[in-house]
Amino acid sequence: MNDALNAASEAVGEKSLLIVDDDRPFSTRLARAMEGRGYAVRVAESVADGLAAIDAQAPAYAVIDMRLGDGNGLDVITRLNERRPDARGVILT
Repeated sequence: MNDALNAASEAVGEKSLLIVDDDRPFSTRLARAMEGRGYAVRVAESVADGLAAIDAQAPAYAVIDMRLGDGNGLDVITRLNERRPDARGVILT
């Protein structure tokens, strides 16, 4: 139980963010805005790139588009949940 609480409190303090969206102007604006708020931002433009980013280093937070050119954003959020259950995600539709 303490391990779960420690992991949750670590995620709250960590400001890593993954944005997965194929709308480049939108993701660029969002990334800049979040960097200005102190987040370490990575951007992916496809399901495949999002999955690879999570496998490399699962973020504390994610903003993921539901409809991507190569699949469904829910696949990305599922992988995030598997790799880092304490992460928080937002799905855009």
